[in-house]
Amino acid sequence: MIDGYSWILIAAAMIGANPDHGDLVERAAGQQATNSFAIAIDGSPGVKVVAACLVDWGEEVDVVTLKGEVPQTRKVDAVGISCQIKKLGNAGKLVVEITKNGHLVSRNASSGSSSVISISLQ
Repeated sequence: MIDGYSWILIAAAMIGANPDHGDLVERAAGQQATNSFAIAIDGSPGVKVVAACLVDWGEEVDVVTLKGEVPQTRKVDAVGISCQIKKLGNAGKLVVEITKNGHLVSRNASSGSSSVISISLQ
């Protein structure tokens, strides 16, 4: 039969074997774990965009804006992000890709006039 001390050793071994055990420790301490987000805005040559992103740092939220021609890329380590990206004008295609911790989690494309793409991730 396994006593209480053995269960503690088994749990410690399982957490130690997990390469993401730091996230478990942060959550256990009552803090929110951060993720690495990358926002890539691309499209037809000459396409202009304006974007606003709410970046959730856990304790605070900031607004980050982007404006200009594609391509544009921003990286941020945060708890979550919520963005609206608007293509200015009628011509061209807009493509928005979001990666979370190095993995593509969202890809949106639009060629409509004055298209708006909204994305929210945690």
